[in-house]
Amino acid sequence: MFVALEGADGCGKTTLCAVLAERLGATAYATPPKRYLQMRERVDKNASAEEHYRFYRDGIYDASDEISVILQRGGKVVSDRYWLTTYTYHKVMGVSVPKDDFASIVQPDLTVILALNHDVQIERMLHRGMSVGDRRVLDKQREITEAFYQVVLEFSIPFVVVDTQRFSPDKCADIVVAALG
Repeated sequence: MFVALEGADGCGKTTLCAVLAERLGATAYATPPKRYLQMRERVDKNASAEEHYRFYRDGIYDASDEISVILQRGGKVVSDRYWLTTYTYHKVMGVSVPKDDFASIVQPDLTVILALNHDVQIERMLHRGMSVGDRRVLDKQREITEAFYQVVLEFSIPFVVVDTQRFSPDKCADIVVAALG
């Protein structure tokens, strides 16, 4: 079983990933993979939109390989972001993202789009501290949120939407477990 948590910055992906992974006995996995983290801030700060996309796309390819190994060994994975975030963010940033760039990677059994009120989202981002990447797309957060819904419909991705403002992380995990059942 492979569940991907997607959504705009500040909507609770990291928190729900930990809760849901524990609930399901799954590996909590975050993208980009760990070996990309030392380059991430530099890329977020200095790269062109196209270079930024290629960096994150390549991270997703490597993540897919790592997730595939876990799944082949009978494990379960809950991912804090996956290909849908990379695709959606970069489309909003104006990158011409090929529709088939992610066709060959392992696909989630369920994609969970986390949603909340825009003002609460920005408040959460400010409270946790904004990364270079957060600041890069801060003015595009409403557009990013809307684009997630367009993309899951465009690709006919199995998904559920969970409102992280209305429900606690435990209740959000209950909703996802029910959707998996």
